[in-house]
Amino acid sequence: MGAAMASIEDVARDFTALLRAGQFEEAGRRFWASDIHIFEPQQQAGVLAARVRFGSSRLEDIGIDGPFVTGDQFALFLDLVLVDPANGRRHPFSEIALYTVRGGQIAEERHFYE
Repeated sequence: MGAAMASIEDVARDFTALLRAGQFEEAGRRFWASDIHIFEPQQQAGVLAARVRFGSSRLEDIGIDGPFVTGDQFALFLDLVLVDPANGRRHPFSEIALYTVRGGQIAEERHFYE
């Protein structure tokens, strides 16, 4: 028999701990399903969130409230400060992220921000 599947609480706790440590790539590598669906507000096309995930801006500060778990989902409240490497300008950014877990992996992410 294989190892027991991680519970939603385990995934939420461990994923959040990696984000708090600034280990975004590791969090994705460990917890994203290979066919993950990521939904961003249409008007933004995920530009700021993508900067955090893919490193085109420097993350100066991150505050995370949560995880808040219910059913097969958990939510995080994120407050970030991104710094544009080209001009040093600081950009505060807040969002709510909702994650759906299936089979011990994050199958869906939904991001809510202005």
